[in-house]
Amino acid sequence: MKLTSEEARFLTALLREQNQSGCRGPAHDLLRSNAYPNAPLIGPGAIAFSYETVPLTSLLLREFTDLQQIDDFLHKVEPVAGLGWPWPSATEYQARLELARREWTGGSTQTGPARNGTEMKSVPVRVSRNA
Repeated sequence: MKLTSEEARFLTALLREQNQSGCRGPAHDLLRSNAYPNAPLIGPGAIAFSYETVPLTSLLLREFTDLQQIDDFLHKVEPVAGLGWPWPSATEYQARLELARREWTGGSTQTGPARNGTEMKSVPVRVSRNA
């Protein structure tokens, strides 16, 4: 599965917010409002929804070969400018998340329509969880 540039920008902001600001910031606000509107604002479960994205965010980290590279990526402080919700609907987000989840767990790959109506083809991705 290949992320679109919009998805990569959004997920980069999300990962950095998780790492730097305790799951607070514009990416988390967009995720909550567009995909998890019933997630509590405080208390138990208030940030659990953001960890649902791990299969997607792991795609950003797949090329890194050591923890220092991951740490350097997460600690870049420049904000992701012009952040927006990269999926046309919560349904499309859930479909992309499910595809990433299948690949992350070694499941099958699929094809599906891209946002512009062309066919998106995914390829198997090996993600090392030991990095």
